[in-house]
Amino acid sequence: MTAPDYERLRSAIAGARFPCEHGELLRQAAAAGADDDTLGHLSALPRRRYDDAGAVESACSALHAD
Repeated sequence: MTAPDYERLRSAIAGARFPCEHGELLRQAAAAGADDDTLGHLSALPRRRYDDAGAVESACSALHAD
């Protein structure tokens, strides 16, 4: 999986109320019309609670760190 497009990721979760569980992030992103790549990146994140959008972005970055 390639690195996520962070602008699309931010847009997909912009309406999420944090802190937010993993499943709610996915529901929010789908409701916001996120594309399959963005949903795939969110699906790959650890199933935990995220305190803010920055934590989601950091988790995505960690998945793609070499």
